[in-house]
Amino acid sequence: ASVEMLLKESPNEERYSVVFFGGEPLSNRALIEHMVAYCERRFAEAGKQVEFIMTTNATVLTEEIVDWLDAHRFGLSISIDGPKTVHDRNRITVGGQGTYDVVRRKADMLLSRYRSRPVGARVTLTRGITDVETIWNHLFNEMGFAEVGFAPVTSGDMADFNLSGDELVQVFDNMKALGRRYLEAALAHRNIGFSNLHQLITDIHEGHKKALPCGAGLKMLAVDHEGELNLCHRFTGSSLPTFGNVHQGVKQAQLNDFLSQRLDRSGTGCDSCRIRNLCSGGCYHESYARYGDPQHPTYHYCELMRDWVDFGIEVYSRIMAVNPAFIDRYITPRKAH
Repeated sequence: ASVEMLLKESPNEERYSVVFFGGEPLSNRALIEHMVAYCERRFAEAGKQVEFIMTTNATVLTEEIVDWLDAHRFGLSISIDGPKTVHDRNRITVGGQGTYDVVRRKADMLLSRYRSRPVGARVTLTRGITDVETIWNHLFNEMGFAEVGFAPVTSGDMADFNLSGDELVQVFDNMKALGRRYLEAALAHRNIGFSNLHQLITDIHEGHKKALPCGAGLKMLAVDHEGELNLCHRFTGSSLPTFGNVHQGVKQAQLNDFLSQRLDRSGTGCDSCRIRNLCSGGCYHESYARYGDPQHPTYHYCELMRDWVDFGIEVYSRIMAVNPAFIDRYITPRKAH
């Protein structure tokens, strides 16, 4: 039903993305295989392209599963938080055992077999974990992931996992330190796979003026296990009202009203902020978790974001001045893809 709704609601797109997100998506492998077969048939009938994306913790991967994912050209991200001492702090079994050893073994197998697309690592930074460079080095240089992205937790449901204010400042300082390594490599025509900065530079280069922070509610909705339509995957299971159901369709009036409220920046700090067209007020769910209102700007890290965007502009300017071929090689193809 979600696939049929996707085709019905956005008939003029040429390419569609179907994302499998958990929990751990592969705990329901049968559903994924059913969905992929259905999508490949339906989108082909409609003369459309479809791609599949999944974030997995790798614990249940087998060679057979990896080869099946490879055959269907999944865009894969592996949830792994760094070296064993870091990863095993939070990613544990129900029995309390760390999962690094099994994840490392499965990820090594995946990286040695997977050919269709580059595989990325997704790192969650929680309280006490701020050493971005060490984590990146382990995942990029030692394990061989194509890119590494960092997600700092500041407003999660469980407060014990949230970075403190001082830790968040340290995270941004350390991201800038890794960013300087990214710049040094870029000037030497190498991409070191720091996806946070790479995406920022892509946004700057493409010159988009973001009126809204992301595609949630515009080109993306998250379908939960009951078919309810959530603003994004982070809102599934939350108390925020949903925007329809795959069987009855999208509640377009409510969704338009929500987006219109966010578009109106009057009376907010965003109104005159110099990075408003790159930040657009920050993540809806971050605002919802911290302030109880998805429309509320993420004021708790505005200064950090302004500093980060300024840094990104500096890096972009240096690359364009010294080695613009890096942009042609590593940025422009992302848009074509």
